[in-house]
Amino acid sequence: MLLISRQDRERLGLSQALEACRCLTPQGKRMKLKYRYYGPDEKELLEAELSAVDRLAEYTKHHPLEIRQALGHLSRFRDLRGSLAGLSKARTLDLTELFEIKEAVRLLHQLLKIPVLLARADVLIKPLPEAEALLDPRKMESSGFYLYDEYSARLAGLRQARKKVEIKLESAGGEERSRLLEERSQLLTEENEEERQVRANLSGQLAPYADRLSENLDAAGQLDFRLAKAQLAIRWAASKPDLLEAGATLILEQFYHPVIEAHLSARGAAYERQTVTLAQGTSVLTGANMGGKSVALKAMALSVVLIHLGYFPPCAYAASPLFGFVSYSSDYFDTTKRGLSTFAAEIVKIRDDIRQARHMPGLVILDEPLRGTNPQEATALVRALCRLYAAFPGVLVVATHYEVPAEEGIRHLRLRGIEPGELEEIISGTGDPQSDEEAVRRIESLMDYSIEAVDGSASIPADAIRIAGWLGLDKGVFELLEGEGGGADGRAQT
Repeated sequence: MLLISRQDRERLGLSQALEACRCLTPQGKRMKLKYRYYGPDEKELLEAELSAVDRLAEYTKHHPLEIRQALGHLSRFRDLRGSLAGLSKARTLDLTELFEIKEAVRLLHQLLKIPVLLARADVLIKPLPEAEALLDPRKMESSGFYLYDEYSARLAGLRQARKKVEIKLESAGGEERSRLLEERSQLLTEENEEERQVRANLSGQLAPYADRLSENLDAAGQLDFRLAKAQLAIRWAASKPDLLEAGATLILEQFYHPVIEAHLSARGAAYERQTVTLAQGTSVLTGANMGGKSVALKAMALSVVLIHLGYFPPCAYAASPLFGFVSYSSDYFDTTKRGLSTFAAEIVKIRDDIRQARHMPGLVILDEPLRGTNPQEATALVRALCRLYAAFPGVLVVATHYEVPAEEGIRHLRLRGIEPGELEEIISGTGDPQSDEEAVRRIESLMDYSIEAVDGSASIPADAIRIAGWLGLDKGVFELLEGEGGGADGRAQT
């Protein structure tokens, strides 16, 4: 299950990333919006889903014509739930509903002409020859629908009689014209009633096929959804993830966040892809300010969530055990609706995650938890959390500036950041930046966002004062820092 609030889901960028997964059918769109989560006991189902997407991705690369044909058919499906429910309840359908059902049956027939595609997608569409014959008695295979004369000899007779009257009306006048108009009106009334009866009969004849048609429409939606996933995998240059046994190490190679990468690319900045392995227990991620911890956690969480939703994650390679739940928490908490303080809301979320983690292996990602709490108590709480999760069967990844000592089950990771010499060079050798944007770009250009495993005793980067000075923080702050014994890093930059 996904234990991610609506706000954190937005901050994670899940819905934004999946905007690129473009379903065409109403059924496919509904499947996408369900966020169907595959848990540890559904490994075979998820493997089948991912394998179908993998086959479709390969088919898409080598058979573009067939894919265009299929997408053209899929784009014409409509939502027929109301009409099919009406058939099941013996309701008489109107002309528009009958037209839409005929079009759906025709489109399903066209998809059946691409059997290799259906096989690759592991989708079964059952032929409906009886329904086809009912809706297309003239075997024209057209997309239009009409209450054909073949449905009723009486209807055909009424139409012929009306046409004869209309021909006579063209030259009639006076009382003769009045009589013909009255006759035409009577024929139209009878014709409309007969058409209603034909629609009732046709609806009754179609009713036995409502369930099969509904199943076929779901199958078309499944094809649509899996094709959209395959096209997304191609767009992201993603590969099929390997599903591992419980307790195995999670591996993400060259993972990235497609939404953030697109945003950076739009402003001419580069995105550095990352590699990480996460073993069972706790992984503590540290790094300098502006070092990319939040982005790394978002990209990490996004990849794992997408795997559990049946997508190929944006990675060169991924291998993951299946977690009973995935929880991602940023430093934002919407406290208005629940009437809780920020601290209380954060503790409630942490409490709920722990309750789940005691019963099933989960992946919990915390981005700088308890940052608004006094440092002494926050450090104690974060350390206790890390120790607690170290004994759980799942994985905790926590980004923090608080020191967490190395212990069994607690692993330390670090974003490399800026080498001290390079930071000194940019501060002392390039002059003051012309704008805040330029300053940020200079810092970003020197950042090494690689994730490396480090000894638990490794120091936490402390470049904040130097960077703050270079960004133009009031020199009075650094004069006071000097009095506190901490201004050496900041004096030269004022």
